[in-house]
Amino acid sequence: MYHIIVNKMAGNGKGLRMWKEVEKYLEKKNVTYLVSFTEYAGHAGELIENIEENLVQAVVVVGGDGTIHEVVNKLVHKKVALGIVPAGSGNDLARSLGVPFAVEGALSRILKGSYQLIDVPKVEEVHYISIAGLGFDCKVAEVTNRSRSKRLLNKLGLGGLSYVLNIFRVLFTYQPSDVSIAVDEKIYKFQDVWLIAVANLPYYGGGIMICPDACGNDGALDICVVSGIGRWELLFVFPLAFRGKHIKHRNVKMLRGASIKISPSSSMVMQCDGEIVQNKKADFSVDENALKIF
Repeated sequence: MYHIIVNKMAGNGKGLRMWKEVEKYLEKKNVTYLVSFTEYAGHAGELIENIEENLVQAVVVVGGDGTIHEVVNKLVHKKVALGIVPAGSGNDLARSLGVPFAVEGALSRILKGSYQLIDVPKVEEVHYISIAGLGFDCKVAEVTNRSRSKRLLNKLGLGGLSYVLNIFRVLFTYQPSDVSIAVDEKIYKFQDVWLIAVANLPYYGGGIMICPDACGNDGALDICVVSGIGRWELLFVFPLAFRGKHIKHRNVKMLRGASIKISPSSSMVMQCDGEIVQNKKADFSVDENALKIF
């Protein structure tokens, strides 16, 4: 049996529209399923808190990366696999894994039953699947999640652009920090750090390839640090990140490791899979092959 988790409000109503397509497809294929609808933040995780591993073959999320983030935290090290029908604004996990954005393609992939094992990073007690970040990009994510422009652009099918627009809102007020980063116990020090991305997979922010070489089954995390750069030059570097070309810039440092500890000189906002988290520490590790995913 498949347990379908639907966030009707994902993508400003896209979740509900896609669920109707999903329902028709599953009925046509005579697939046995249970469906649950989320009603508030955190509800997706609650709905599968006590999932019966011997009864449920997969949890299928019809929603965005935020809903997936909640579900991932309940499926780590479980026999139950994760399936995705992308219905959010950014859909970066689907983009990284090559999951079709169309309902029929996404469901066909799931119903074939061929899953892969993927690493799941952890920062303190919070798991995530794609990318965690600290600094400027997190402030942008925080502003984007509560912005009117996101809702408007979602209606137009351009939800990913809301992140880009809010970069300009945050750019001229954000204050960078000095940061020490321990990667597998080797210490790196950076001044005037704008952002740090700790990636299991390449994409975040609605198509930004921040860590182009990140691979979800190599037991390591890729780290992108942007530091010592002026505001106007950051605007020049940013568009390069959509194609992963920013990594050659002199103010961008790429690192890789399995154990990462980040110590900023001042408080930095942190996000995991686009969701703001309130961790006091930024200590990262990797649970290898911890999640089954279609």
